Amino acid sequence: MTALIRLILVVILIEGVFYILLSLYIRSLRRERLEEHWDLRHPHRAGDSPDRREFVDRGVARFRKSLQSRLLLLVFVLPTLAIMVIVWLVNWQ
Repeated sequence: MTALIRLILVVILIEGVFYILLSLYIRSLRRERLEEHWDLRHPHRAGDSPDRREFVDRGVARFRKSLQSRLLLLVFVLPTLAIMVIVWLVNWQ
């Protein structure tokens, strides 16, 4: 039982690292897409400006509340569930 608890703690730690890295990567992709969208809509104001930063910040804030952002939490759920099912199947047969 102690080994199972240690396994779960290690898996949660690894999942946390993957979640942080994946979250940073996806947010950077979203930010880049919003910046490109701003540049296409406002070619005369391309580049860094307060309006552009506000547009991008609002877009990133909306993204945090989106389904795609919440699906990142499956990084925690799916591997943990798979390990629990495997452990249960191995121990009960």
